[in-house]
Amino acid sequence: MSIKITIDLARSPHVVLDDKNTVELVKCLFEETGGTRDLEETLRIVKNFDEYYRFSKRKFEEYITPQKDHREVVLGRAVVHKLRLFMEDNNRKVELIFDRRFDIKVLENCLKNIGFKEIVIEKQLF
Repeated sequence: MSIKITIDLARSPHVVLDDKNTVELVKCLFEETGGTRDLEETLRIVKNFDEYYRFSKRKFEEYITPQKDHREVVLGRAVVHKLRLFMEDNNRKVELIFDRRFDIKVLENCLKNIGFKEIVIEKQLF
């Protein structure tokens, strides 16, 4: 399986996965980083996909920002900046947008650990 990591103009990596792979990725990142509040909140949001999806549609919000510990943000330990829940062909999909200071090598290692063989990194030009 292959996956694309897109790095936007703000230097934040984006990954789009289905909900099951997202749970596995967040658990791996939790183990690799020692755990942060934003990862705990992200895991809770993805596990309750239907409820948060309905909530975001009702509020007309496309992105959900998980709660973060201010100390972790200042120290640069925050991992997930925000996430987007959406449906594609009746499949639950999650777009994770990582903090720009997060080490992309840790993300690559976790993606390999959950079964992705080919990882393509693409930078947006505009």
